[in-house]
Amino acid sequence: MTKYIDLLRAHLDQTKDSIPPYTPQEADKELTALLPDETSHTQKIPSTPSPYEDPLLITEESEEFISPISIPSKHIEIANADTQEKNNHDWLNSCIEHVLTLFKHAQQNTAHDISPLSKCLNTLLSELKHDEEHNIIDTLELEIAQQSQQIRLIDEDLGSLVQKSILMMLYAIKAGQRLKLDHDELRAHTLAGMLHHIGMAQVPAEIRNKKERLSKSELTEIKQAPKNGYHFLELCNITDPCILQAASQSSERYDGRGKSGLSGSEIAWSARLISVLSMFEALIHYRPYRARLLPRDAIREIVKHHKKSFDPVMLKALIESISLYPIGTYVQLNSGEIGMVTRIHPRLPLRPIVNIEMDIQGSEVPPRQVDLKAQPNLTVEKCMYKENLIDLKETAA
Repeated sequence: MTKYIDLLRAHLDQTKDSIPPYTPQEADKELTALLPDETSHTQKIPSTPSPYEDPLLITEESEEFISPISIPSKHIEIANADTQEKNNHDWLNSCIEHVLTLFKHAQQNTAHDISPLSKCLNTLLSELKHDEEHNIIDTLELEIAQQSQQIRLIDEDLGSLVQKSILMMLYAIKAGQRLKLDHDELRAHTLAGMLHHIGMAQVPAEIRNKKERLSKSELTEIKQAPKNGYHFLELCNITDPCILQAASQSSERYDGRGKSGLSGSEIAWSARLISVLSMFEALIHYRPYRARLLPRDAIREIVKHHKKSFDPVMLKALIESISLYPIGTYVQLNSGEIGMVTRIHPRLPLRPIVNIEMDIQGSEVPPRQVDLKAQPNLTVEKCMYKENLIDLKETAA
């Protein structure tokens, strides 16, 4: 892990705020340096997961607009932190409702207006233009992390698809910013990420959530999802090729091993971006058939075993836009204390702000905030998810 951290720190120091126009060959070369080289903590992926959630396995070889809130920018003085949290909460809930409504219409294959979701997203992206300190995106990421379970349970049938859309929104924004997309491009690609899997709404839940290997007929239904999604989006009068091509081509692979055999630049730019983000999302979040991976392990899995399947430029943007210690995850410090990551310093990703909640024995303590940027003697020793805290407490006992 030490080698990975040193390489990442050196890379961030070298790149600063500028991103050169990488060619695929240049990006591929740099990916080698960014790849974590240890394997001792890598979690093995089962060989028969649902092909929807791990799309690389799908190969021949294997209503009324809810007015969005105005999210404060750095130019607006916030008098009450609770008000800001409520605003973020309300905005996210509005976005979730728009997405759920769209997926319900997709399930019935009835047209619906996408403009409420687009307007809601536009409000967020407009505020992000002034978010140089990443305050807005950090607080939104924390809100999403804290609501992740509730989002998945919002609808018994479609909740997991809605959850994927919200997470894809976050990853598309962060990767799109690294790729320096302008406002309209970022909105289109974020919508593409949120809706690329909408055809899955027409696949029965028992197939989507099946833990066992799928039958040929079930696999056929899964493989029809991109085409169904494309036709549904057309039914909704969506004409943006960025969104439509992401829906129809995100299961294509850069090395030509996808459904239609498209490869390289034959695959639409948006589809090349969304496909790698979708794979990352599938690996680091809960699935019925396996535990989720930590971000570093997910990146290692993609780069070591599936690197040729993705455009190296897009994969590099993903690696550079995520954190080893994502907001909402838990970390254990070298002091033994355990807490939730609540903020990331853009230039010091290894020195997050942590809300301490437990001592070294796993016992609850009065919460306090520790900024590792101001505490050079404190370092992160372990990153984990909330569900891992139970095992940690049992070990300490």
